[in-house]
Parts: sequence; structure tokens; C-alpha cells
Amino acid sequence: MTTCERVKPAIGAWLDGELPASEAEATRLHVETCPVCGEEQRQLEHLHASLHAALTAGSAKPVFEPFWQEVQQRITRKTTWRESFTGWIHGTLTPPRLAWAVPALIIVVLAGLSVDFWFPGLKGGAPRDNFVAVESIDTYGRNVALLREDETKTMVIWLYQESENESSTEPAEFKPAF
Repeated sequence: MTTCERVKPAIGAWLDGELPASEAEATRLHVETCPVCGEEQRQLEHLHASLHAALTAGSAKPVFEPFWQEVQQRITRKTTWRESFTGWIHGTLTPPRLAWAVPALIIVVLAGLSVDFWFPGLKGGAPRDNFVAVESIDTYGRNVALLREDETKTMVIWLYQESENESSTEPAEFKPAF
């Protein structure tokens, strides 16, 4: 290990007066003769002086008086009803607060569409009669019949297959389609 490698880490302790007298004297002699270690000493002394100046300098006290005067003016200032209403509208129509509007709109639309169901005579027409509807659908050779009865909300679905000689008067052989 060279002398510089041993002395460089000890320069800070030497400047702070933390080294024993024999080591402090050896470090001082080396720093005076070695330009690299001398530069290290100058940098540490400059850093020490900068830190000392920053820590001992008094900072300016913040002035809070204008701030508190403005707060007091805002508290005591009377707002007009228009300003209050505008502030309320602005606060209400922000995106997080509008989240309630989507479900409310859906409920209003569904209520408008179902008013005929709940109040049949309200729109001026006659009340809805209880009726049964039979609908028949032919889908690729398979027939489906639907029986729908509104009062009990019942739906029956028939799946059947017509025979080739359906026009004949003879009964067709029964074969389920499913």
C-alpha cells in the first residue's frame, strides 16, 4: 500500500483533529509534499467552509402577515347568490360527481318505457287484455312454436318436425325432433 492510499482516507480526520499526534504529524508532512493529497486537503477545507457558512447563516424569517390578511378577506367577503349558484353548479358538474347521472338516466328511460306495462290505461289507450300469442318459426326444417301468456308471464316452447305427407289425413308417425 502506498503512502497516498493510506493518507487520503485520514485527511478528513486530520482536519477535524481526530488523529493522534504522531499520525497527525505524519499526515501533515505527507500532505505538504504530495500535490495530489494537498489538493484533497484543499477540497475538504473548501467543503468544510461552505457547510459552516450555510449552517451558521441566519435564514430570513417568512412573512405571513399578507397571507393571513388575504385569508381574512376571503372569509369575511360576502358572495352574491349568482356566485354561490355558479360555484354549486361547477362543483356538481365535475366528472366524479356526474357518476350518479348515468344510472339515474337509465332508470328514467326504463321507467318511461315500462309505464305502459305498469299503468296500461295511462297513455289513453284501452287497458291491455290478457292474451295468448302463438308464434311459429320454421328454422332449417325444424319448427318451433312459442306460446306466450302475459298475465302469468308464462312461455312454452314446442320443438316439432313436420312429416312429408302432412297434407294427408292419415296421422303422422310421432318422432320428437330433439
